[in-house]
Amino acid sequence: MNAQRNIWKKLGISFALALLLISCAPKPQSSDYFKSGKSLVLPDSARVKAVVFVSQGDAREKLSAVLFAVPDKRYRLELSGIFGLSAASIIWKKDGWKVVFPQNERYMEGAGDCVSIPGYGNVDIHKFAVLFFGQRVDALDCGEWNVFKLEYAENAVLAFLENDSLKLEIKNIDSKAQWGSGVWNLNVPEKYVRLTR
Repeated sequence: MNAQRNIWKKLGISFALALLLISCAPKPQSSDYFKSGKSLVLPDSARVKAVVFVSQGDAREKLSAVLFAVPDKRYRLELSGIFGLSAASIIWKKDGWKVVFPQNERYMEGAGDCVSIPGYGNVDIHKFAVLFFGQRVDALDCGEWNVFKLEYAENAVLAFLENDSLKLEIKNIDSKAQWGSGVWNLNVPEKYVRLTR
């Protein structure tokens, strides 16, 4: 009987210690990146991890996103879907941009700050990129019309376009990240078909 009582006593102490450790552990905090009126200084370069939720009609998709950025100079965005399969690669440099869709063997290319995103239209790459750093923007569009409606909350921004939407949720900003020069090369296989706007 005493042995059984000792076992229960030890279990009780272990349980109490576990509760104490849990209550003292630091709570995960969601960064309030998109605070209104927050002044933001962009880093010289950074790698940002995020999640992108895409809704087009009845289709819904969750994508992992990694942005490599040297603000105003170079951007590369990698989007991957389930099992880490590449869904799209976007690269922008001052001499031009490319959007590649490996699963469909299609690509787009052009020049200037306006990048064509199929299904969403033209997007100002600089405005789009600073969203990954938690900077609020009033519009994403390149033209005079604000087609996208933007809503901000904590570490996420939601962009609406009629019945479609795109939600960007920032997970991590690493301003000390390093990467090889190869990240700025995006080769398109010859068999890929070029899409026109």
